[in-house]
Amino acid sequence: MGSVLTAQRSSPGWSAFAVLLALYSATLAPSVTWWDSGELIAAVHSLGIPHPPGTALYVIVANVWAMLTWPLDYAMRVNLLSAVGTAAAVGILGSMLARWTRDNVAAFAAAICAGAASSVWRNATEAEVYALALVGAALILWTADRAGSSDARSPWPWILLCGYVVGLSYSLHLAALVAVPAALVLIAPARPRLSGARIAQLALVGALGVSAVLYLLVRAQHDPSVNQGNPATWAAFVDVLSREQYSDPGFWPRQAPLYLQIGNWFEYADWQFALGLHPEPPPSLARTSVTALFVALGLYGSRAHRNLDQRGWRALLLLFATASLGVILYLNLKAGPSFGEGLIPDAAPREARERDYFFATSFLVWGLWAGFGVVRAVRVLGARLASPSARTILRLAGIAVVASPVALNWKAVDRRAAAQATAARDTARELLGRVPPSGVLLAAGDNDTYPLWYAQQVEKVRRDVTVVTVPLLGTAWYRHELARRHSLVDSADAGTWRGLSATLAEVCSAAHERGRPIMVAPGAAARTLPASCLTSSSPRAEIN
Repeated sequence: MGSVLTAQRSSPGWSAFAVLLALYSATLAPSVTWWDSGELIAAVHSLGIPHPPGTALYVIVANVWAMLTWPLDYAMRVNLLSAVGTAAAVGILGSMLARWTRDNVAAFAAAICAGAASSVWRNATEAEVYALALVGAALILWTADRAGSSDARSPWPWILLCGYVVGLSYSLHLAALVAVPAALVLIAPARPRLSGARIAQLALVGALGVSAVLYLLVRAQHDPSVNQGNPATWAAFVDVLSREQYSDPGFWPRQAPLYLQIGNWFEYADWQFALGLHPEPPPSLARTSVTALFVALGLYGSRAHRNLDQRGWRALLLLFATASLGVILYLNLKAGPSFGEGLIPDAAPREARERDYFFATSFLVWGLWAGFGVVRAVRVLGARLASPSARTILRLAGIAVVASPVALNWKAVDRRAAAQATAARDTARELLGRVPPSGVLLAAGDNDTYPLWYAQQVEKVRRDVTVVTVPLLGTAWYRHELARRHSLVDSADAGTWRGLSATLAEVCSAAHERGRPIMVAPGAAARTLPASCLTSSSPRAEIN
């Protein structure tokens, strides 16, 4: 592939890490972003508890990381952790591919293509748990690979380490566990003998890793500012881990026909390697043509990998299957907001936002094979060319294809773009700034609430304002929190659900009795509010 890649022959993993970290840092969000970012940064800052299942290990690691990366802006510190984590995870997988195939140049190209896939890249540039979950998945595979490799004289310590990492990954996020089936394939050649003592050892180290979730139980005793689910008792702790707060759909019935759920994955796949050519959801000739090219390259790279290394190829193939079809079956998502126009009735239930990030690991595997395929194809074609100049042109073309996802995705995924760089932060500060002193702000949903939590907890903006998140009123722990901290709900009745309208009326009446102005964020303004939230005797205003 030429002199540009020659330097990667000795350390493709480290080289890919350095290149991708530079790429992610250059496009890193400078502040809080929409959706979960505000909640997570606020939880990290306060050593709090985010929404179930609590992501205990993420909060702990990110809090320590933020202390070590002072004096950067706090939000940027937590965002940077995602960049470092994603670059490290892709670097680990690139080094494994190099070890399997003994082709460092192709493995480096594979890592660059994989790391530049749009869903992987976007996860790397904001505060989100999926970047560290990818690190967990990569470490599960790496330890399993060491256990099952032919040069492992004693595989059992590696198997124990793999079990420990699996336990830690559970305390981080379930997304990391998508790598477990592939890990079993990598371990299989070691043929470990599982005696009773060894099973007990494996269970012990796994439990030691899982024990990080006890952070939730311990920290909740101190009622941190972000304390979703308040897992201060064993019963509440179990409820948080099992996500009782949400109505998880289970495997059946499907929330959308399976063929549409699979089709939704293909929609997201079309966004991965040339999103900047057409940032809108529907397919386009330019973007989808590039997608088709990378499909062909991925198939070629997969075949080349299989010819060189059956064990690693089977592991990646299984990882791709579990991270795509397996996740589709497990999550049972509704149709995405942009998917199925003309196929799905307008009134059909849809996800609140696009969920491509759930499938980032499958796109990463695809990118690995596509980048690997580019180098292998260039070599095969170059061997058929007699002219040195023609071979040079071919190598330059190969470098251009490997680098093309970087160029073709940059504009679409760059979070430093002026229009959106600080939109969440600025909106939160503006909303809080317009609330009268000691006011109550009714908010609806993640994008109303989480940037407000960030502004209040991290930037210390308008902490006199009480943010009431309307959708959370249906949970007993949140009503108890409003009673305990703000006296907006009667503590004696907080455990009883009397319906949204009655609970909102109680909150607004309590605010009125205390002379606290009521204001309504745009999302909550669309709801039908009870009279006590609209009374003229309470200085209520609507934020437009």
